Amino acid sequence: MAKDQIVHPVSWGESEIRGPVHIFRERLMMRLFRKFVMGGTVLDAGCGSGSFSFDLLRLGYQVEAVEKSAEFVKHLRQKICSTRDVNRIKIQQASITQLPFPDKSFDGVVCGEVLEHVSDDVGGDKAAVIELHRVTKPGSACIVSVPLNPELWDHSDEWAGHVKRYTYEALFDLLEDHGFRVIEKRIWGFPLGRIYHRFLFAPWVRKTSALEAKERTTRFDTRTANNRTLVNLVASVLRLDELFSHYPWGRGVVVAARRMD
Repeated sequence: MAKDQIVHPVSWGESEIRGPVHIFRERLMMRLFRKFVMGGTVLDAGCGSGSFSFDLLRLGYQVEAVEKSAEFVKHLRQKICSTRDVNRIKIQQASITQLPFPDKSFDGVVCGEVLEHVSDDVGGDKAAVIELHRVTKPGSACIVSVPLNPELWDHSDEWAGHVKRYTYEALFDLLEDHGFRVIEKRIWGFPLGRIYHRFLFAPWVRKTSALEAKERTTRFDTRTANNRTLVNLVASVLRLDELFSHYPWGRGVVVAARRMD
């Protein structure tokens, strides 16, 4: 397995390795990010395995990243030490509800697939958005991605550690009630994303989530999913869903929101 892939907890799909949904979603997030954040120092809040952070680094941004998981932070620090741009990216272990930065620190912020994990015992998603607003410079943009449509909740949400799925209206209100103005949205995952999830990803999670890592990774479907050419091809096909992004039936949404004060 490539050293930039972390099995947590499985090796396929929209978790912390670069499966097709993960790749498609990050490409969509990056297009919005580059549209509204021209450069400067940026924050990846809840960076996970760091794939988006390193994409930002390659594009010339100065990157700060925070992640709650000690395992991911250790992995990323090792990866940072091997890069030629070691002075342009930093990783800290921290909670998104207690960001270790001064007010108005960043020219842009990204928070991809994080808010749905923030439980009420640490303040919930409101505490997280308050912190995102605090560290974003006035007039700068924050790109947020969350799973959409509560009626789509299934065992894969539980497996992923989600505490909720959002309606678009709920996400809009959450951001706008805490000092952001939503300036663009992209709903993704309909119809192809829903087909992929129902017939490929969700059944795979159901079959393999209880297996030991060795048993899971030797399965034919898991090994097939590690084929980078195939994964990138599926991710490219999923982009066709953008033709239907004005419909509300997708599996997720990416929004760009600007700090207004």
